Amino acid sequence: MHSSYFVLKNKEGKQAEQLVKDYLTDRGYTVQDVSEEQDNYQNDIDFIVQKDGRTSKIEVKLDTRLAETQNIAFEDVFYLKDKETGQTETREGYYHYSQCDFLIFVSPADNNLYMVHFRKLKENEISLENCFKFVKFYSYTDRCQKRMRIVPVSTLKENGLLSIFSYQ
Repeated sequence: MHSSYFVLKNKEGKQAEQLVKDYLTDRGYTVQDVSEEQDNYQNDIDFIVQKDGRTSKIEVKLDTRLAETQNIAFEDVFYLKDKETGQTETREGYYHYSQCDFLIFVSPADNNLYMVHFRKLKENEISLENCFKFVKFYSYTDRCQKRMRIVPVSTLKENGLLSIFSYQ
């Protein structure tokens, strides 16, 4: 069950990446897919895009519930339980280690791309600290507990950290 679910989620994620790549290419960006390169994989970067002499690093996430919740969820912490010892190891989620400039969340429910200016979000993290709500849940894809940083779309927009684009 788990392996087929993981394959399905991975396939959906790759489709979201292709959608973003096509969207950016259609708007004149040069898009280099670097998602399979080890350094970029570890730094959570899918694309390096260029236009008008500017270069940005992009990470793509698929969020099937974003339109419904109107919240952006950032992966904060993984809780991995060792089957042999029963000990739980805590690992940082991509919120802490991603080196991307922008996170683009694909929302198939409303056919929108939610582009978070991630570098600016991290630069303003202290002033936005009270905007984050922390939620734990079990991830069937990763087979572990996770803690997510949840922030309303409206808060990101008010702070100039979010742009929304229709991909239809």
